[in-house]
Amino acid sequence: MPAATSKNSTPSSASSTPKQGQVDTDKLLELVYTLQFAWFVGNVLTLFGFIASTLTFLRILPSLYKLDYLLTLLGVLISFGILVFQLVQKNGLRFGILIKDDNTHYILLGGFLLFLRPYVWLTLVPFAIFSTFHVLAYVNGYILPIVGLDKSNISSTITNFVSQNNAKSIEAASGIELVTYVWLLLRMITFRKRSLSPVLVYTVFLKKRYEVSAFTRGYVKVVADAGDKIVNDVNHPVLRDVWAKVRNVFGIVDQYKLVNDYTQEGQKTK
Repeated sequence: MPAATSKNSTPSSASSTPKQGQVDTDKLLELVYTLQFAWFVGNVLTLFGFIASTLTFLRILPSLYKLDYLLTLLGVLISFGILVFQLVQKNGLRFGILIKDDNTHYILLGGFLLFLRPYVWLTLVPFAIFSTFHVLAYVNGYILPIVGLDKSNISSTITNFVSQNNAKSIEAASGIELVTYVWLLLRMITFRKRSLSPVLVYTVFLKKRYEVSAFTRGYVKVVADAGDKIVNDVNHPVLRDVWAKVRNVFGIVDQYKLVNDYTQEGQKTK
């Protein structure tokens, strides 16, 4: 999952701790004027927009669904934009590194969704998952120490929750992305408004995710194995022929790598 300094890191805690309940205003002001705080604000905005968008999805203030959707994606562009900016600062404007980075994939997806505006709630869920853990990590590493709560039960609870569920959340997001793709396909074949372009964008996005994410490849394998089992159990020649053609198409697509040849990863580590 992307984070403030790298995709596997979490914010470090403040150096000294004030008395519990007291706010170190100097450190708070110093914190506010950092790029990392802007990243935190972007994640908070993503979460706020997602919660509001969920309420509109549940028919609470439904007239605001467009605004809430755009607000969520604005937070996405801020948070992931800062991560990409930091990546460029560290490595320079190197296309090969940028295109393989998770943060690049997600800011491109967020940008396309903001431009295309399909207003599909599911497209926001993975971003909300990421932002939840980013906000928790930042609060635990930066905000709580400023108010003297870095050694409190609150901090311990957050630490345990993040450490126990961080990897699970990334895996869950990968699964939700595949479910989202299926939903976008259903919208397209039922001729919903603004349905074709999001499918094309998400197809490219998932192709890139498949090449860099073991979680995504794992879910695709589960789906493929389930399809094989269903076809074998039904044992109908037409169904077998259709399924064989589908698998053949995916096999051909897989031969062309957009950002990463995942088949070489094992050999590089030997």
